[in-house]
Amino acid sequence: MRANITRSETVEKIYKAGWHACIAGAGLYEYKTRKSLVSKILAIGLIIFHMDAAVCDYLDIPTTPQRFIKNLLDTKA
Repeated sequence: MRANITRSETVEKIYKAGWHACIAGAGLYEYKTRKSLVSKILAIGLIIFHMDAAVCDYLDIPTTPQRFIKNLLDTKA
């Protein structure tokens, strides 16, 4: 990570993280209101994926799926 992050970059990171947190909140709503097992599983995936993205956006690191794919491709090369 860089040490000299500008104010606009910090605000952008907060907006991106907040956006993903809101989508995770929508997943939580879907989980609570839907009845079927498939809907609940999809909602859990939505929550996990977007909370990971929110944290990674704020920390300015690649998301877990991005790191996994990069490691997978690096080991095959």
